[in-house]
Amino acid sequence: MTAFCLVVLRPLAGRIGLLDMPGGRKSHQQPTPMIGGLGIYLGTVAICLLSPVVMQNYQILLAVSGFVLVVGVIDDLYDIRASVRMAVHAVAAWVMAVSAGVQITSFGDILFMGPLELGLLAVPVTLFATVGVINAVNMSDGLDGLSGGLVVIALILLSIAAMGAGQSAMLSFSQILIVSVLAFLTFNFRLIWKRSALVYLGDAGSTLLGFIVAWLVIAASQGSNAFIAPVYALWFLAIPLIDTVSLLIRRPLQGRSPFSPGRDHLHHRLLNAGLSPRKTVLIIHGTALGMGGIGLIGHFTGAPESLMFALFLAVFAIYLQLSKRVLKLNTDEQQRHVDTIS
Repeated sequence: MTAFCLVVLRPLAGRIGLLDMPGGRKSHQQPTPMIGGLGIYLGTVAICLLSPVVMQNYQILLAVSGFVLVVGVIDDLYDIRASVRMAVHAVAAWVMAVSAGVQITSFGDILFMGPLELGLLAVPVTLFATVGVINAVNMSDGLDGLSGGLVVIALILLSIAAMGAGQSAMLSFSQILIVSVLAFLTFNFRLIWKRSALVYLGDAGSTLLGFIVAWLVIAASQGSNAFIAPVYALWFLAIPLIDTVSLLIRRPLQGRSPFSPGRDHLHHRLLNAGLSPRKTVLIIHGTALGMGGIGLIGHFTGAPESLMFALFLAVFAIYLQLSKRVLKLNTDEQQRHVDTIS
């Protein structure tokens, strides 16, 4: 269904201007339809309608994610300001927390002091975390197949945990979404015989997937039906979260807006190191799978939540230090290049 929708939507995208035009920091040479989010959403909804169990549990999710998708399409067409876009995402997160009751009420035992309950801070923290995950997935959408693959990896890990806990509704919905995103990736990922993407996610697709993943992870780790601890879920999204949070720390220290465009993401650093786009994507996917696997092993072996959180912070600290060194090396290299020209 997703593949069919993408084939049908491709020619329509050109007529309405839903195209990512080449130029600037972009590497593609031809206008590319930004219809990935529409195809994934339509394909997923079409199959969910055939499953009463899935619709019963995720009807509100599909409705609110449709709202996120529509705003994303408008953003792809007219380039909405970041503040407006984030306000819309906060509204979607508020509906999720208040209407659906999917909210972060506890961080779990991450400080060796027992469960850290949030109380009145539950809804604000949920809004902040949801908007954060949405932006983390959106910011990772810098190379063909990158963000889609990261979402698939997170969903596969979540599905395995759901299967182990007998959570059939979560398992079914995750599997439907996995297949839908994989169908999109066949149009998006660069292969040996296909050197450019046929379609892109666009902001509509990346924010849609970010919102759905945030919803599923929170629902899986909170409330009476939780089947994983929050810290294990953190590992499932380790790569996009670590990369985004590091930018939120580093850019303001450089006098820049944390949401300004730039070439300081993880995938940019790997490209600057001389790796091809395909190798960069595969390395990041492999790392994400490895780190998510650590969280999954911790979940099934009952590893202490505090220990897993401390290990996650250690990985984040190492990444920050390595990023700082790479940035300094790049700056020194650029300065030597300028001196040579002079």
